[in-house]
Amino acid sequence: MSKSTSTMGHQTASHSGKWKKHLGAYMFLAPALTLLFTFSFVPILYVIYLSFHRFRLPEDPVFIGFENYIRLFSDSVFWTSIWNTLVYTIGSMFIGLFAALCIAVLLNRSFRGKRFFKVFYFLPTVTSDVISAMIFFWIFDHNLGILNYLLTKAGFSAAPNWLLDPFWAMMILIVVGAWRGASYNIPIFLAGLGSVSKSYYEAAEIDGANGWQKFWKITIPSIMPISVYCMVMSIIGSFQVVAIVDVLTDGGPRNSTLVALKYLWQQSFEFNYVGYGATISLFIFPFLLLLTWLNLKLSNRGG
Repeated sequence: MSKSTSTMGHQTASHSGKWKKHLGAYMFLAPALTLLFTFSFVPILYVIYLSFHRFRLPEDPVFIGFENYIRLFSDSVFWTSIWNTLVYTIGSMFIGLFAALCIAVLLNRSFRGKRFFKVFYFLPTVTSDVISAMIFFWIFDHNLGILNYLLTKAGFSAAPNWLLDPFWAMMILIVVGAWRGASYNIPIFLAGLGSVSKSYYEAAEIDGANGWQKFWKITIPSIMPISVYCMVMSIIGSFQVVAIVDVLTDGGPRNSTLVALKYLWQQSFEFNYVGYGATISLFIFPFLLLLTWLNLKLSNRGG
């Protein structure tokens, strides 16, 4: 009996010792976990709650069951916004990644003024979305844009109204997104190119490989994990675009540039359908969560 009591007492003391040992770590984690719970988990739960209600400020929420979800799947404008987001995402991602890789390959060489270009290419990343959009607005605006002014001086009598044409408006958005995406991804590609062992290239030269073969057979496979990471981050960033659309097109013309987050903003804050906006955000959230999980898996595999 006494032996059993002694064993239990030893286990209790052991658990107490472990608790005291980790108490400091728990205390340091408590503020961060509190903020995470307050500003992440609680809002998510509240959005789920609102998605089952008709809520228009300043009225109280009214429970309507799955009515918002039924409306969502029959909302043609919403599906148009999803399609526009996919077009913007694919276009800006591929153009941005291709440009970033090309510029990174050039900057990976030794030449005069290399430090200046390393600072210059990163400027779009540290510039706000609104300012970036305003730069392109001053270029492509029909009345005040620099491009139309130059076209008129060159003899073109009818300069295009770029931002009011559905095709060109989307193309301009894609160019802006690619420009900012390339700026963000260039240093990542540069780091990847710098980590490739030179011995691979030396061995390929001995075997008679030319520059193009070395690029496709050595460089591309070596930076593939980094390329996948940049691709996933570009997709996540593209689904969060809204400020560029606000400044350049406001979703027009005829909803041709209305992206998902812009439509979410319209329903929630312009039209005051907060419950329906919450439903839209819940539809977008799992997709971004899946991409984030994929990014973490690929990053761990690459490490």
